[in-house]
Order: sequence, then structure tokens, then C-alpha cells
Amino acid sequence: MPIEFVASPAGVDEEQCLVAAVAERDDGTGRALIFQAGDDPPDAQDVRLGMDTYCLLTERHGTAYGCVRELSIDGNRMRVVVSEAALVDLGLEDAEIIVELAVDPQSLATFREYLARILTYGRLAARPALLRP
Repeated sequence: MPIEFVASPAGVDEEQCLVAAVAERDDGTGRALIFQAGDDPPDAQDVRLGMDTYCLLTERHGTAYGCVRELSIDGNRMRVVVSEAALVDLGLEDAEIIVELAVDPQSLATFREYLARILTYGRLAARPALLRP
């Protein structure tokens, strides 16, 4: 059964790296998904460590690199499918996550823009097979 939640804040940042995040509550608690990518192209060390792509973090501090298989946003509904192999690292029970984005149109547009930049960062093989931000 998919994991489902309503996210009222959807934010972005690019101070130290590119970040697009959604959370269940205004203070960032509850369910959360945080997508991150570097500002600069991956270097040799990133490649060696398997960190030459974006990462996804959850509210349980779970982290996985290049694990998003599908991401689509239809209206205010975001559907994310992560690889089964990443479930333990992310602390998730299901690979499918449905997020109702209860945010204003401008925040949603900016969030979508950042997601597209983040999920196309780095190694081609790690990019989602389906990406419709």
C-alpha cells in the first residue's frame, strides 16, 4: 500500500547544494522527502563513493543515492517510486509515495523546477525512468 501524506510546505534552497523538500507539517516534522544534488559536477571521489548523483532523504534520516525510479506531478499530486533496494536505507515500508502538495501555485512551480534540476544531476543511469515534474 503506498505511503501517502499531505505536504503543506514545499521549499527549495541552493545555499550549499540544490534542495527541494516537502514536509507534512510547517515545522518540517512528520513525513518528509528531501531531494538534494550538488552545485558542481561530481568529482572522482563522488564517483568512487557512488555519490555521483542526487540523493533522497526521509524524515527518519534515511538516505539513498540515485534511487528514484519514477517521479511525476499531476496537478497538486506528486507520485514518487523508489527502488526496492533503497527501502531499508530510506526507512520506508513501500516503494510508492503519494504526496498531496497543498502549496500555492508559485511555490509549486519553483519546487517543480528544482526537482527537474536535482533529479537530472550526475550519472545518467541513476536518473528516473519516468520524470514529469
